[in-house]
Amino acid sequence: MKKYLIVVFLLLSVRAISQTFPKKVVDSLTAIALSHKCNHPIRLNRDSVISRLFLATSSADRIAMFYDLVDNYDVLRYDRSLYYHQLILEGAQRKGDKVLEAVVMAELGYTTSTNGNTAKGLKMIYASLEQAEATGNAQAIGIAYNNLGNCYPNNNQLSREYWTKALEYSRKGNDYLFICFDLGNLAGLYLKTKKRDSALANFLESYRLAVAKNIEHIIPQTFLSLSRFDVTANTLQDYRQAALMPYAIRNAGMKYNIFSGMADYYMLNNVMDSAFYYSSQVYNHTRNAPSTVRLAALNLMSAYYSNVHNADSALAYVTSYYKLKDSLYGNKVMEEAQNMAYNDMQRQKEITAQRAAFQNRMILSFLSAVAIFLIALAYIFWRSKRKEEKAKNMLKEQKDQLEQTLVQLKTTQSQLIQSEKMASLGELTAGIAHEIQNPLNFVNNFSEVNTELIDELSDEADKGNLDEVKAIAKDIKDNEQKINHHGKRADAIVKGMLQHSRSSSGVKEPTDINALCDEYLRLSYHGFKAKDKSFNATMNTDFDDSIGNINIIPQDIGRVILNLITNAFYAVDEKSAEASAKADEVKYKPTVSVSTKKSNDKLEICVKDNGNGIPQKILDKIFQPFFTTKPTGQGTGLGLSLSYDIVKAHGGELKVETKEGEGSSFIIQLPK
Repeated sequence: MKKYLIVVFLLLSVRAISQTFPKKVVDSLTAIALSHKCNHPIRLNRDSVISRLFLATSSADRIAMFYDLVDNYDVLRYDRSLYYHQLILEGAQRKGDKVLEAVVMAELGYTTSTNGNTAKGLKMIYASLEQAEATGNAQAIGIAYNNLGNCYPNNNQLSREYWTKALEYSRKGNDYLFICFDLGNLAGLYLKTKKRDSALANFLESYRLAVAKNIEHIIPQTFLSLSRFDVTANTLQDYRQAALMPYAIRNAGMKYNIFSGMADYYMLNNVMDSAFYYSSQVYNHTRNAPSTVRLAALNLMSAYYSNVHNADSALAYVTSYYKLKDSLYGNKVMEEAQNMAYNDMQRQKEITAQRAAFQNRMILSFLSAVAIFLIALAYIFWRSKRKEEKAKNMLKEQKDQLEQTLVQLKTTQSQLIQSEKMASLGELTAGIAHEIQNPLNFVNNFSEVNTELIDELSDEADKGNLDEVKAIAKDIKDNEQKINHHGKRADAIVKGMLQHSRSSSGVKEPTDINALCDEYLRLSYHGFKAKDKSFNATMNTDFDDSIGNINIIPQDIGRVILNLITNAFYAVDEKSAEASAKADEVKYKPTVSVSTKKSNDKLEICVKDNGNGIPQKILDKIFQPFFTTKPTGQGTGLGLSLSYDIVKAHGGELKVETKEGEGSSFIIQLPK
């Protein structure tokens, strides 16, 4: 029986395109087409699409696959829609795909806005617009502008400006789907403002493009849009034809758009039974839909009950309607939205002004260059007879200038090297203070205890209690040994600091490399901790005890180790700050590891961190003088360069192994 029903349905579908059915037959066919009994949705294997999405070579293909994933073919719930949005957003961020990231942010912002959080959604869309502009991808910019226009339903001028820009960029990016969307949005706005000719022209252009490019879900929407130009029986026929199209049959959103239009038509023609049927269908199936969809459903139900003069029900739906509308488009919300729009306009003006200023500078530079060239040419011809003499004078002047510049460069380099040394000393200061404070506390505490014990010793001596006197004397001796031990510890720390701060003697000394690494690891950590109380990191050590002492210049190798450890702490601190800003990220544990080991005829010292790693594009530059990725004022760019030179001077090598997003390892190789 079901097989015969499908055959009859297909035959009637073909016939409906060429003629007008009797009302009863077409209405039955429409009801069947849009019912679950004859709904044959296309079920996407989303896992398969996601696995292939990032293999696509072009941004346009990845964007198209993204829209396939979040399309409403199978009535995707809001929470699942957010899940796929977030999943693809995280994937785009991991891959560094800024174009796809901007598109997903725009759609995620629109979804957030339509589900009741207008301000948050708009902030996301404006952020996506800035990112899309930074990439220069016209398709992504057009999508961001389209979504912005949809978020200002009460501001015709602003919506028109955004949709006009969206159409411009969509055409530049050959995004035919969004060209149709933009044309349809502008047509609806023209119709709303009584510009019927402009509206009809845009609707028809959208329809022609959809047919030419086989954009199937635009075609039924065009029938719904064209029905707004005619309120006669032809209107109902437009809805019926839209209902018979495959996309309308399998897409819930389009299905309820048709139901809503038919409800409006029947209310206008006072056919209240049919009006109630379609209104209730829309209302019942959109209770869990986005807030903007529910708003339209509430308005539909309130209109129905007003037409049938059921004041209580009408009031209930009207109250719910205005309550939801106020949460979406209330004065406070729209004021914030207007402020964001104003800020974006100011930003666009600044960008335009900057471009104009840049063009003016380029023109001025070109004219200046031409003028300088002409003057130089005239000067050359005029001075041709004295060419040799002038050339000699110029060579002498250039030589003097080069010598002067060389002297200045050497002076500047010396100053910067001294600044780098002082900066590393500054890193140690807080850590050294912490290290010295511990033994000093022991010295002070045991001194106070000895003072009390001496008083007790005197009392016991007066009493003639010789055994107690001997016991107290032993305690005093033990405490004095502890005072002596911690005093020597403080003395060693001070000597180490003085050794680091004084100029290198250039003489190699037998040095315990394990102790040197351990000391600078602790001092660097305490230095960071003193500057930022919230800083925390796990420190791991793995020292090869069989190494013993090696001949090195301890001040120089100490500076190298300190620089590498300081950079490692900086890297994990930077990644920790990024991770804490993302609530949904797996908890990040900053870790710095220092290890030593023998390797054939070499000694290896490894400083490893689990920070962000070093991008491949700058890996070749990190040992160059004056190259730094730190913010202005936080680095001289000489640390790694000096470290590289010091290790080379010891006959060793300084290597780096890194992986973006996972961390870096700096390896010092010294001859044993």
